[in-house]
Amino acid sequence: MATTKKLSRRTALQIAGGVGIAAGLGRPRAAQAADITLSVWTGLPELIPYYTKVGEAYTKAHPNVKFSYLSASLREMEQKLSAAVPTGTGPDVYDIGTNITVNFIANGLLPPNPPAIDTYMKGGQWNKTVVDYFSDNGKTYGLPMMEGSRASLYYNKAMFKEAGIAGPPTTFPEMMDAARKLVKIDATGKMTRSGISMRLSGQGSGITEKFRFVLEPAGGALIVPTPSGKWHNGFDNEAGRNALNFYVEVVQKYKVDDPKILHDADAFVSGGTAMLMREASVIGEAQTKAPTLDYGAVPIPRWSATGPYKCLLQPWAIYVNGKSKNADTAWDYVKFVTNAENSLLMTEMNGWITERTDVNWAPLLAKTPQLAVFVTPPKDLVYYVDPVLTAFDEIESKVADKLTAAYVNTALLDNPAKITDAVHQMATLTDGILKDADLYGTT
Repeated sequence: MATTKKLSRRTALQIAGGVGIAAGLGRPRAAQAADITLSVWTGLPELIPYYTKVGEAYTKAHPNVKFSYLSASLREMEQKLSAAVPTGTGPDVYDIGTNITVNFIANGLLPPNPPAIDTYMKGGQWNKTVVDYFSDNGKTYGLPMMEGSRASLYYNKAMFKEAGIAGPPTTFPEMMDAARKLVKIDATGKMTRSGISMRLSGQGSGITEKFRFVLEPAGGALIVPTPSGKWHNGFDNEAGRNALNFYVEVVQKYKVDDPKILHDADAFVSGGTAMLMREASVIGEAQTKAPTLDYGAVPIPRWSATGPYKCLLQPWAIYVNGKSKNADTAWDYVKFVTNAENSLLMTEMNGWITERTDVNWAPLLAKTPQLAVFVTPPKDLVYYVDPVLTAFDEIESKVADKLTAAYVNTALLDNPAKITDAVHQMATLTDGILKDADLYGTT
């Protein structure tokens, strides 16, 4: 996890199929005399039932330890933590993305793991590339909790059968063709079901993250590294233009999605859309809200028949606040949350995939076959990761503002020159942020 202005990071990871058998955590530590209440914050509200169940088990072994929980939307939690942690009013424990913790580390608000935790983290329970992702200058931070992306394509099998589509698309042109057959419009011209649900609006970096689901298969990248350790935009090119044009055609030309209707996992599990590119957590939503839903999950399509499958990796960790007054107990709890048994429980309850290498997936795959694409992905899948830079969240957030406007800008429809100009403006914005952070370079 690099927090310095010069960063070297491998751009493709080989996480799937990692090896290593974890040792047991050992016996719970003896309960302390004083009563303790650990506060736990998360930007993933669906984790609260999991945290609650694990907390109950921890309290059973440590009767003096109780818990309080706070959840919010991811963007809201990023803001809450960014405001609270510097003032010492934050939680004891929190899970969040590296786009936030990289700034905490740079400002001395998140210290390196204690020696015992560092040794434990490097003990083989997690693939080395995951450990490296949460490391900076040889020091580790937090404990890996789950894979925050590994996004795949969900498709409604019943809707595909109804539309006469034999199987899920394997290329982006096939996906657009399928979406055109699957979308439903009522007699008034109102869309009642989207052919595919794209991230078209909202706040924050998630919009740009989802744009990358299209950009990367098209052959581009938001930013790319140079041998000198600097960075520059990687989408002021044909790939960037193709990706933006795909969105414009989704909304304006073929009208297979509409900003006004329900989106994301809620749309998929309620039957409001036929296809969705999203993380494994959708499986958890389906289990809870639509247990009889007939659906499948496959890799996000290739851009063309000769292109590679691309997949975002986003390792996600759980941390102990550097200003926690109960740090020892908090670390013991964090180890408990991320042990092999509870990690599998997390996947069972929520669909989020643990990063641990010592989990036997066979029983869970027999019960939930949609997990297969996440835990046993195709061997030719090419991974890309979030660059761990202090400026990356700002880039994604500011580009997002431009993207949401571009998707509905009628001047861009069937207008290559306008598409080129819009992409160039976003690329210039990206490079400007890198320059301000002294991270820009092309050689």
